[in-house]
Amino acid sequence: MPTPPPSTSSTSSAPTSGVAPPEGYTADTGAMASQAKTIHDAAEDAAKDVKDVKPAKVSEADFGTEHTKWAADYTAAIEQLGTGATAMCNSLTGLAQQIGSAGKSYDAAESDQAAAATQSGSGM
Repeated sequence: MPTPPPSTSSTSSAPTSGVAPPEGYTADTGAMASQAKTIHDAAEDAAKDVKDVKPAKVSEADFGTEHTKWAADYTAAIEQLGTGATAMCNSLTGLAQQIGSAGKSYDAAESDQAAAATQSGSGM
């Protein structure tokens, strides 16, 4: 998204970027937990299917006499596909765990900040 040009009608002496400052950043920890579970479950389901991919279920004889030279390449490709898909599932599971952990960290930090703000104002 392109940034708009700076305003030329500003009477303020403060530098301006032409973009209003954000209202603050928020982390919806409930949404993070939900999405982490969705990613984890999808990766887990895919991992079950990936186990059926390798090793190749076709033998050299299944290629026929004219095509047996391609059997080794096909078998190697299926092995690589299965290995890559397994790695992808593992990466997605790790991502889901990181999102879930980040959500818990944000939630804990918010609770700590709320407690500190409440405590600091209680002596007045």
